[in-house]
Amino acid sequence: MKRLLLSVTIACSCILAAHSQNNSGKPREIEVYKAKEIEPYKPAPAPVVKKDATAGNGTSKVADISFFIKKWKTGVTDAFYVVDNGAAGKTMVVNVNARTKPLHINSDGSYYWEAYGEQRKGRWEKTGKSDYPVVLKNAIQNRDWYVGQHNNGKNAIFIWDHDATSYTGVPL
Repeated sequence: MKRLLLSVTIACSCILAAHSQNNSGKPREIEVYKAKEIEPYKPAPAPVVKKDATAGNGTSKVADISFFIKKWKTGVTDAFYVVDNGAAGKTMVVNVNARTKPLHINSDGSYYWEAYGEQRKGRWEKTGKSDYPVVLKNAIQNRDWYVGQHNNGKNAIFIWDHDATSYTGVPL
C-alpha cells in the first residue's frame, strides 16, 4: 500500500511540475470561443427551361405566354398551413406531397388559385423575362408568385415566391 501511495504521489508531483513549467507559474487565460455566424438559408432560383433565350438579332425572346393560359393542378411537398375555424379555433393541416386546388391562369389577365387554405383571385402580368414570364400579383400569402416552365422539359410549370416556397403544376 505504501508503494502505491508513493507511486501516486510521484505521478502527481510530475504532473504538477510539468503544468507549472508550461504556465510559468501564471494563470492561463481562457480563450473565448467564437462560433461561426449562422446565416439564413437563401435558396438558388428555381430551375426552369430557357428555350432559345435570344432571338436571331440578339434581343431577348420571352417564352410564349399561351403555354401558361390554362388550368393547372398544383402541389407542394411537405406542406402545412393553419385554417381559421372561427369560434371553434384554428386547425393546423399537415400534408406530405400536398395537392393544392387548381391554379387558373386566364387569357384576360386574371387568375384564381387556392393554396394554404387561402382563395385568391387577382391579376397576372408578363414579366418580360424568359425564365419566369408570368407573375401572379398579390397571390397566396400576399406575395407575388413567379411562373415559369418546369425544367423537366414536359408540359409542367414551376411557381416560385422568390424566397423558399415553390409549387409545381401540370395541366388539369
